[in-house]
Amino acid sequence: MQSPKLPTINSLPKRSYPVKVLQFGTGNFLRGFADWMIQRANDTIHLNMGVSVIQSVSKDSTLQDQNGEYTVIMRGLIFGRFVSLSERISVIQRIVQINQYEQYLAEADNPDLELIISNTTEAGIVFNPSDVSHSVPAHSFPGKLTQLLYKRYKVFPDKKLGVIPCELIERNGEVLNRCILQYANQWNLEPAFLNYLKNQVFFCNTLVDRIVPGFPKDAESYWKELGYTDHALTVGEHYHLWVMEANPWVQEHFPLDRAGLNVIYTSDLEPYRVRKVRILNGIHTAMAFTGLLAGVKTVREAIEHPITGAFIQNTLNHEILPYVPGDAQELRVYKEEVVNRFMNPAIEHQLATITLNSIAKFKVRLIPSIKAYLSHHHLPPEGIVLSFASLLYLYATAGAGPNVQLKDESSILEFIQGEWKKSSHTESEIHNFIQVCLAQTNWWGENLNELHGLTDRIAFYLYIITQQGILIALNKLLQHEKS
Repeated sequence: MQSPKLPTINSLPKRSYPVKVLQFGTGNFLRGFADWMIQRANDTIHLNMGVSVIQSVSKDSTLQDQNGEYTVIMRGLIFGRFVSLSERISVIQRIVQINQYEQYLAEADNPDLELIISNTTEAGIVFNPSDVSHSVPAHSFPGKLTQLLYKRYKVFPDKKLGVIPCELIERNGEVLNRCILQYANQWNLEPAFLNYLKNQVFFCNTLVDRIVPGFPKDAESYWKELGYTDHALTVGEHYHLWVMEANPWVQEHFPLDRAGLNVIYTSDLEPYRVRKVRILNGIHTAMAFTGLLAGVKTVREAIEHPITGAFIQNTLNHEILPYVPGDAQELRVYKEEVVNRFMNPAIEHQLATITLNSIAKFKVRLIPSIKAYLSHHHLPPEGIVLSFASLLYLYATAGAGPNVQLKDESSILEFIQGEWKKSSHTESEIHNFIQVCLAQTNWWGENLNELHGLTDRIAFYLYIITQQGILIALNKLLQHEKS
C-alpha cells in the first residue's frame, strides 16, 4: 500500500516537548481530539506540552513505528464552503504498552507530569473486585490508575495532578474518583494517600464531542496531497467541543480555551452533557444496529437511505428531542446541526465502529430517553424499542447477518448468544429471551422488565426481525407512527 516515491512521516523532522500529559488510549478519538488540541495550543500559545501514551495490549504497532507522529485531516463545510485542513501531530513523545508494568509505573517518576487523560469507553470506568492487591498489575483501568497514583504519591507527594477522563458517562471524573477510592480502601492503603487524592489530585467532569472516523479507505490520495505516507492518518470533522468542570489549577495548566479552541470551562456541564448524550450519541446508537441489519454501512448512508433515514428522523423528532430538558428552540438548532454533521460528505463514519460496547452505551445513551418518553405517554418509544431489538438480535446471532465483528465484554456476548441458542424463536420463547436479557441488573443497573411495556414491545419487534427482516420491521414501525 505504501508508495515508494513518498517519504514516510517518521522520516520528517519531529518536534519534541516535555511530557506533561499521560494518556490512556491510542484510538482515533483521542488522537483526533485531545492530542490535536494540545498540538494546536503548542503552536498558538506555546503550551510546550508533550504526551506519553499508554497503549492497551495490541498487535498494532503503527503509531510506534511512526515514532508517535501522525496527521489529522479535518474536512467539511465551514460557512457553506467545503474546507479541508491537515495538521501534523508531534505531541506524542513515547508509547508504553500497558503490559510492560514496570515501564508503565515509571511514568509516575516524571517530574513534569501535570495531567492524565483517558478514553477507555463507557465500560472502562468500573471497579473490579478481583483486583485484590496494589502490588499485582490490576485488570481494570481504575485499578491501574490507582497503582500509578500510589507510586506518584510515594515519589512526589506535594505535586498536583489533573485527571481528565473523556469516557461518555455521567459525572465521569467523580465516578473514576470513587473507583480509585474503592481500590485504596480494598488495598488498605494508608490514610496519607487518601489525603493526597483529596488535596493534590483534581478529577474533572467532562463532555467531549467530535466525530473522528479514523483511517480513510482512500489513504493514498491523502498521502499524495501531504507529500508523505502516514499509516496512522486520522480523518475527522471540523466541529469540536470539550466542556470541563475543572479546578482552577487544571484550567491554569491546561488553558486550551486560550488557543482559539471550542473548550468551555464551566461550573455546570450537565445541560451540555444531557443534550449531547441523548441527541447525538443516542441517535448514533439507535441507528447503528438497524442500519447494519438493513445493509447500510455508514452514518451518512443511514441518514440518506429512504427507510432508515425516515426511522432516524422520526426517532429524533418524536422520541428523543421533545423530552430533552432545555430551551426548545436551542435544542432544535442543535439537532439540525447534528444531522448536518452526520451528512458531511467527507466523513465516512462506519456504523460498525459505533457498536463497540453497545450494552453500556445503550444504558447511558437511550435508557434515559425511554424513561422520559414513558413518563409522558405511559408506553415505550417504538423507534428506540426497535433499535433495542436490533441490538439484541445482532448480539444473539454474533453479527452473522451483516458480518459485523462484535466488540463487547465476552461475558455479555456469551450470555446473550447462549440464551438465544436455547430458544426455538417462537413468539413466547423470544419473549422469555427478552425477559432474561432485561433482568441483567449488572448490565443495566436495574431490572428493565419493570419499565412498563418495554419487554413486550422489544419481543414484538425482535420476532418480526427474526421472521421477516429489519426492513419489514422498520416499515411496520413507520406505518404505526403515521396511524
